[in-house]
Amino acid sequence: MVYKLKDWPSGEEFMALMPSRYDDLMKNLPLPEYCDPEGNLNLASHLPSFFVRPDLGPRLCCAYGVAACQDQNFGTANLHMEVSDVVSVLVYVGVAKGNGVLSKTGVLKRLEEEDLDEGVRKRLKDSSETPGALWHIYLNQDMDIVREFLHKLYKEQSLNLPSDKDPLRDQGLSYLSRKQRQRLLDEHGVQGWTVVQFLGDSVLIPAGAMHQVQNLHSCVQVINDFVSPEHVAQSFHLTQELRSSKEEVNYEDKLQVKNILFHCVKEAVSSLKSSAPDQDIKENS
Repeated sequence: MVYKLKDWPSGEEFMALMPSRYDDLMKNLPLPEYCDPEGNLNLASHLPSFFVRPDLGPRLCCAYGVAACQDQNFGTANLHMEVSDVVSVLVYVGVAKGNGVLSKTGVLKRLEEEDLDEGVRKRLKDSSETPGALWHIYLNQDMDIVREFLHKLYKEQSLNLPSDKDPLRDQGLSYLSRKQRQRLLDEHGVQGWTVVQFLGDSVLIPAGAMHQVQNLHSCVQVINDFVSPEHVAQSFHLTQELRSSKEEVNYEDKLQVKNILFHCVKEAVSSLKSSAPDQDIKENS
């Protein structure tokens, strides 16, 4: 078990409580044209002002790490997916001290078991770098295979999953250990990406991509959702699927994908029409 404070404060409350930190975050977001709430390529920004916009953040997620735990086969955020794109910025890492706590060196040894590229391994050897969180990310196209694999694990452990529960949509049900991830690869050919998030790093997750997070040390992450042109179709399909679930009947209204699509297309058509006369003048001249 790990203690965490999730999704508070969020959105306007975040801006009201910590205005200077909010401004600092907005100035330092990666790909601001996508990630900024007012970014031109964040389709949610094109909703008219008279709409109540969906609460896409930013929001805080504060959680202890696993360094002080003997059993480390559990996650800060279990395997799940989001209907929107997500950017997570790691703004604080607290390295615990005391008896029974893995040292920074111990955490590095723990990460040696992971499939990491050379660039990450070099950063781990740099004493000025502090790794905070370990991410495992899977493609949306493998969703059905991963879901079947999770159901198989539940049966093997004699766990009964209620018929109205989805192991991927209901966050908190499953965290894949290293052995289970290897088994998923060996038995089904599904391979994910392993990402070590260092202090100051941002991780971007496409809509619908399955992911799980394990804080190595105590961390504070700022999470911001956005709707990109590249993945809005995926967001739409996911919200349509959620309509069949009674538990999630209001999820689509929260993101307002249809409203976002309508007003983006309306704005694009209006821009094309307004530029058409200018184009005709240039051609005639």
